[in-house]
Parts: sequence; C-alpha cells; structure tokens
Amino acid sequence: MVTLYRRPVDPWADKIEEALDTMVIAHEVEHVEETALSGTISELPALHDDGEVVTGESALRSHLQNLRDLMADWNRFQSDACYVEDDGSTC
Repeated sequence: MVTLYRRPVDPWADKIEEALDTMVIAHEVEHVEETALSGTISELPALHDDGEVVTGESALRSHLQNLRDLMADWNRFQSDACYVEDDGSTC
C-alpha cells in the first residue's frame, strides 16, 4: 500500500494527496513533523511504495504518473468491455 508522509500544512502535499484520491488507489496519509522523520525518510512530502521511498518534486511527479498508468491498466482490464485503441487494435 502507498503511504504519503506529509506535513500538516503543505500545498504540494495537498496536491499529491488529491492525486492519490483521484486515482482511487489504496493509500494512507501520515501527518508528521520534520523533526519526527526517520532515517529512511529524509524530506517531506514522501511516498512509501513497495519498499521504496520517493522524495523530491521531480521523482514524486514521475512516481505519480507511474501510479496513474498502473491504475489505468488495472481499470482497463477490470470489466467485460473491450476497447479499441488509438492504433485500431482491440483487446
């Protein structure tokens, strides 16, 4: 499960949390103070996903896009519908 570690008041963390909510991906949110950071988390906001800790705006944006792609694939194959792709291929 994805865990977002964030400061209680942080506009950038708000956007990350909103993105996770919009994706409808299972996640937890932990509000922490900078002084309470452990050795594995060096800065906030941070995403902990599958044993990896992601920090920094560029890395977080990239990881969120990977999660969006994962959820899009997951949702695509969760129904009995068949989709026609842009190239004309079907499932």
